[in-house]
Formats: sequence, structure tokens, C-alpha cells
Amino acid sequence: MGSDLMTSRSPSNVDLPSDPRNITNIALHPSGSSHYLNQVRKEKTYRTDYPKTMVTIEGNPAPRSVVSALRLYGPAAAFVAAALSLTLLLRGNRTGNTYYVSPTGSDSNPCTQTSPCATPDYAVNNKAAAGDTVQVAAGTYDYGNGSAQFTKSGAAGKYITVTCATRGACKIQSATTGNTTVVALEGNHITFDGFEVTDTSSAGNNLGLYVTSSFVNITRNKIHHIGINCGSSGGGGIVTTNGTHDITMDSNLIYDIGWPDGGSPKCPSSTVQFDGILPETAGANIVITNNIVYHVSGGWGIGAGGLPGQPNAPITISNNTVFSNSNGGIVVTYTGDYSTVTNNIVLDNGVVRAQCGINTSIDGYPDSHILEANNNVFGNAGGDYCSAGTPIQQNNISVDPALGTTFTNWKADGSGDYRQKAGSPTINNGSSSAGTPPNDFDGNPRPQGAGYDIGAYEYPN
Repeated sequence: MGSDLMTSRSPSNVDLPSDPRNITNIALHPSGSSHYLNQVRKEKTYRTDYPKTMVTIEGNPAPRSVVSALRLYGPAAAFVAAALSLTLLLRGNRTGNTYYVSPTGSDSNPCTQTSPCATPDYAVNNKAAAGDTVQVAAGTYDYGNGSAQFTKSGAAGKYITVTCATRGACKIQSATTGNTTVVALEGNHITFDGFEVTDTSSAGNNLGLYVTSSFVNITRNKIHHIGINCGSSGGGGIVTTNGTHDITMDSNLIYDIGWPDGGSPKCPSSTVQFDGILPETAGANIVITNNIVYHVSGGWGIGAGGLPGQPNAPITISNNTVFSNSNGGIVVTYTGDYSTVTNNIVLDNGVVRAQCGINTSIDGYPDSHILEANNNVFGNAGGDYCSAGTPIQQNNISVDPALGTTFTNWKADGSGDYRQKAGSPTINNGSSSAGTPPNDFDGNPRPQGAGYDIGAYEYPN
């Protein structure tokens, strides 16, 4: 896998205001038990440059929606023949029931607005049905040494949506350690929207959000301070097990994965098993859009693709902002030929392992039909692009963020404001290819000007 070179300063927590449209910058300041913990089985992957043993848990295989309770995010389909359909995104949850969760509630309550339940997964698993919404009030939901485990499934066109009423203000935390997860998504046709997810143990754990189901939308979340053990089990911020499909990961902020506040990346250069976003699957319709990923130790900002010998399954990776990660920026592996990698900003990755900005060269697998277009890639320690064949590269730019022409306030440590400044070379220079998301990280419609912008934000905000 490849990555870029960057400083090894670490940031602290990022606050998202209640209305995502009112985020003026991404500024940093100092800062239930589950069967999953004990019933773990492992499946070995085969990447020679990226060996990884991923945790699996007992759960349902699945489907996906693109509905969030407050706003719609993510494309309804992937690249090639798939087109975005906002009409389809509106189906389902508006006609269902709404259940309520509050830190002051009780799981013996009926989960009504006046008598809420206490834990988000209880309300989903025991109250919600296909098409329903579970609305979670601001506050901290502490799962002790366990995991928040969402096992209930919705249905096609009737997804279960669990959403924080105020984006980023519902913190799901646990002190789970080792090869475990803070949040497990095991049900099909579910949207997980607007939460903060973090681990509080001093030892740390390996996974922030782990997906074993399909037809899943993971939108507008903040996932950070996942301690990781730098071991062979692997993990990361958002991780899916092999065989999952139809998963959209849109507008998530992921940072400090194995990267302590005020310190350096935790893992040595020999560690390659941890990524910010890792859909390690050959399943169809994997969509990764509008995410901001930085300070991931022991791996890539975004790593996607299945295992050797599995059928080809193109991936959409568009309009992400990925910088200052340990190994590399974005990697597409064995099953990723015909993928779409467009409109991304990939800067200064390779802090430890010195790999590429965008890498499609793993073990010489086919990559000559991957579209790499309209990206802004600069300063990655192993080179900006690495490939086995000749991917379709067009309209890419390479602008040093230190020039001050791209962002409102560029900071390599995550403490800046990564919206475009007026006149930025990323404005109106993006691609409108299939897979381009209809909204940006803040929920603003794309495009705002003559063309689509590059990166997670659309100008003006």
C-alpha cells in the first residue's frame, strides 16, 4: 500500500456544531456487554503488502439505504451503469414510526418522546421495525467494556435509521480492548448517522465501527481515538468484513487511529493492517465519498478491495480529503479494476512507511481500467501515484497546500479549516462522473458553481 509524507504531530478532538451547515472550521482543542467481545473468529487475508486478519462476528448478511433522518447523503448506486437517484433515497423511513433514546431514559420505557429508552442499540433491536427511525438525544452513551451492537434488519426500501438528533453530539464510547469494536453493525438495511464513536481504554482497541452486514449507510459520523495494538489482527476507523456489499460511507470525519494526542504515530513501519476506512470486500456497490481522514497509524487513509481470486468489484472513491496518514493515502487492491477514484484531495501521506498517494499496484493485479480523474494529489512520500498497469488518468492536479491557495486554513496536523478559499484551484475542477456525491461534507448540494469541486467541501459553503 502507499502513503504520503507528513509531520507527526497529533491533533485532538474535533467538535461538530449542532447544525452541520454552520461548521466554520474543523478546529481541534485539547481535550452493555456483547457476545462480540468473546465470540470472535478470524479470516486471514492474503495481501502480501497488506496482510490482515479481520475480526468477524455472528450477524446477519444484509442490504443498504441512503437515508439519514435530517439530510440525504451518499449516492444510491455505484459507478459504471449505476446512476444516482434522489427519488429512491427518499423512500422508506418517512412513513415509519419514530422511537426515542436519551441518556436520562430507561430501557424499560416504551421509547416514546416523553418516555425514552436509554441505549441506541436496545431501541433498534427491540422496538424498531423496517422503515422506522430511532432518534437519539445528545449526550454520552457509555457501553463499559462492551460494544453497541445493532442486529435488527430493515427491508428493501424501508431502512431502519438510527440518527443523532444533533450531528456529532451523541457519543458512543466504550473501554473495550484488544481485537474488539466500539460499534458493531450486524443488521441489513440500516443507516447509522451523526454519531461520535470513540474508545476510552488506556490500552485501546482495534475497531471503531465494524460492519458484517450489507445495504448499510454510515453517514456524518466522527470516529476517533481508536487506540489499536499494531498487531496482526488489523482494524481501523470503519471496517467491513469480506462478503459485505452495498455499503455507503459518506461525510465521516475519521482521525487519530493509533495516533495519540500530542504524540507520534503509534505503530512502526512494519505495521500495515490498520486503515481509516477499510471495506475489505469484493462485494458490489461500495461507495466512499465526502470523508475527511487523517492521522491513521499503521495503514492507509482509505483502503478498499477484496482478496486474490475473488471476482472484480469496482469501488467508488470520490470527493474525499485524505492527508497526513502513516502508510499512504488511498489504496485499491485485487478486485478493484474499473473503479472510480475521482475528485479526491490526497496530501502529505506516508509519514512512517513512505508509500503512495493513490496506489493501485498491489501484487500486479489489473488496474488499467481504473479511472483516476480530477484529483489533487501532492507531497506523498512514496510518490503521488503508483500502479501496476496504466490506469486512466486525466485532469489531475498537484498543488502544494503550503502555498496557501487551496484551503481556508491549511494545517497538516488536522487543526485547520479544509474548505476551499476563494480562487482555490479545486473549485469547479472536479469530475461529474458517475459516483460523484450530490451533497458535500456539510450537506450543501453539488455543484454550487460551473462545475463540481475537488475534495470533501463544495464552494461556497
